[in-house]
Order: sequence, then C-alpha cells, then structure tokens
Amino acid sequence: MQNKIFNTVVVVLSTCVFVSFFIFSHGLNSLILEMKMLDFHWVILAIFCMLLFWICETVILYIITLTLYRSPSLLLKSIKVAMIGQFFSAITPFQSGCQPAQLYIMTENGMPAGNSGSILMIKFIIHQAMLTLYSIIVLIFAFSYFNSKITYFSYFCVFGFVVNTLIILCALLFAVNNKVTKKALWYVLSGLGKIKLVKSPQTKFTELELELVSFHENAAFIAKNISTCVCASFLTLLQWTAYYTIPYCIYRSFGFDLAYIWTMIAAQVFLTMFMSFIPLPGATVGAEGGFYMVFGLFFKGNTIIPALFLWRVITYYSCIGVGALFSLIPNSKIENIDVH
Repeated sequence: MQNKIFNTVVVVLSTCVFVSFFIFSHGLNSLILEMKMLDFHWVILAIFCMLLFWICETVILYIITLTLYRSPSLLLKSIKVAMIGQFFSAITPFQSGCQPAQLYIMTENGMPAGNSGSILMIKFIIHQAMLTLYSIIVLIFAFSYFNSKITYFSYFCVFGFVVNTLIILCALLFAVNNKVTKKALWYVLSGLGKIKLVKSPQTKFTELELELVSFHENAAFIAKNISTCVCASFLTLLQWTAYYTIPYCIYRSFGFDLAYIWTMIAAQVFLTMFMSFIPLPGATVGAEGGFYMVFGLFFKGNTIIPALFLWRVITYYSCIGVGALFSLIPNSKIENIDVH
C-alpha cells in the first residue's frame, strides 16, 4: 500500500513539475504558439507510431497466449492486459509493476497462474532479447558518433547495456531452472510473510509449487514452437522500431530535415538504455534530462523544450491516460463480447 501511494505521489508530482516547467520556462502562450506552427502530419504520424507500439504489444501477447491457452474473447482480453501493463509499467519504478499487474488480470480472467506466468515470461524474454539485439546493432554503428559529441556518454551507455543484458540472463535462468525459481519464490513469500502480507508462506509455497511445474512445462513447450517465437520476435522489432521513430517524427514536425532517421532512431535507443536504470516511475527526471542531452544535438534554438514536451506526452503520459481507462473496464464486460 505504501509503495502504491509513493508511486502515485511521484507520478502526480512529476506531472505537475513537468507541466509547470514548460509553462514557466517557455511561457504558456509561446508554447501554444509553437505547437500551432507544427506540421501536424508528422505529429499524427508520431501518435500513430505509439498506437502501433500498443497494437504490436497486444498482438504479441495474443499469439503467445493462443499457443498455450484458448478462451472466449481472447483478443479483447489481450488488449486489456496489454494496456494495463502499459499503465503499471508507467507508474512503477523500473517498470516493475507491469508483469505482476498483468498476471493478476490474467488469473482473474480464469487463466491458471502457471499458464499466465509462462506466457508473460516468454514474452518478457523475447522483449529483452530484441532490445538487446537492437542495442548491439546501434552500439556497433552509432556509438562513436554520439560518444564524440556527448560528455560521459560511454559510461551511461555501457552501464545501461550491462543492466539490460543482466536482466535477460536472469529471466532465462528463472525460466529454465526449476531450483532457482523455487528459491526465488520462497524468498519472496518469506519476505511477504515477515511484513504480514502473506499469512502462511509455507502453505502458499506448497500451493504454488504445482503451478511452478506447469510454468516450466509450458515454458519448455512454447520454446519448441519456433514459428510463434519468430513471429513474436519480428513483431517486437517492429514495435520498438515504431517507438524509436517517434522523436524523428517530432523533429520533422518542427520543419527540420537535416538529421537522418537512422541517427535519431539510434539516439532513442541510447536514451532508452539510459532510462532503464533510473529508479523512479517513468524514469522521471532522467528521461527528460536524457532527451535534452541526446536530442539537443538535433533540435535547434528553442525547439528542444517543446519537442521534449511533445515526446513525453506521446510516449509516457498517453500510456497512463489510456491504460487507466482500460483498467476501469470490468472483466464481465469483455466476457459478454464473444470475439475469438
């Protein structure tokens, strides 16, 4: 409960600071005037890229779930689970609330915890693997350019890459090693028992052991479905390419056209790596500071501040707003719509 209150306070305060900063540093009238002068064809394209990001998230979840568990209205359920994941990812540190919230919703929809955990773990591993692949490609071809222009760039970059690599290695170990999974589960339940959130850790652990068997069986099963994994991997690359393209669309909306799209995609990849180790919801402060530092290379004059404002609204606050709306939809409403 305290963590929820803290995260909510951080998000609300950061939103207030975010809006206040742009109003007082740039002037509300000036900000509105500059927004009116934008080429809205490019702004609409940036918004479409964010929509494509959400669509890919839904389809990836849907096709992996379809391999392990079929249920009525699965596509609609996948939309809700995907968007609730976006919401809790945005309001928790390190995006840590995404998978637990999705697991809860999936089990509320009647899916066994073992199946739900397997689906989310496989999706997470594919997600991290594609992010790591993207990062490696960008490091090879664009590192020297940004390192020559940004102070201490190499330290931030290497640290972010190491963090993301460690995350995927831990996820793989957790998925394939039953002993590691059991130990991790016991430590979590024991910790929750000490703070009185779980009444009987041993009883709960015994109940979940059966689900763990299902979890590892399902994880091994879906790993054999190469076509599903390849399709999910391709969609993940498409998803993140759409997301990484948003700053370029914003750049073009200001009338600039000197920077190459690949260079700005690489800049967003590096920024995403930086943001991964900021321990606040939405990587608050780090995201804004990182955008100013990295994309200040491309935006001229006073355009960097309005560009930052537009980027943050499209990529972050939209997830909170739209995700919150989906979290208010009762499961019964979806169950009554029979869509396969």
